[in-house]
Amino acid sequence: MRKPFTAYRIHEVEKRVVARFEELTLDDLSPGDVVIKAQYSSVNYKDALAATGKGKILRRFPLVGGIDVAGTGASSSDRRFRKGQKVLVTGCGLGEDHDGGYSEYVRVKGEWVIPLPKGFTTHSAMMVGTAGFTAALAIHK
Repeated sequence: MRKPFTAYRIHEVEKRVVARFEELTLDDLSPGDVVIKAQYSSVNYKDALAATGKGKILRRFPLVGGIDVAGTGASSSDRRFRKGQKVLVTGCGLGEDHDGGYSEYVRVKGEWVIPLPKGFTTHSAMMVGTAGFTAALAIHK
């Protein structure tokens, strides 16, 4: 896909962190096997630290922020996922050293992708967010 889309990208300019909306293409994103048409991403404390430069969250610049995302598979070379499938990604370096969820399209490694659990919509998954999802996994175990 060469068609431009909007993403919230974080840069370092003259030793200052600067975040802004930009037009990107898939060629601008980190590599991966699965492209997700993002529907929702949550706003975490870690995301705020990354976008403002208040914390040492980002390991490289420029980087699309957002440590999680839920949406629909747009394309996949990973046989476990198909176009149109509802999925989510949380953690895995998203928004730290890999372009994250604050983008219309997100490209990630297939092993990071989780099929949307039964009973969840992409909206409700991101309402719970990374912190809630992590807590739920801990309780389940």
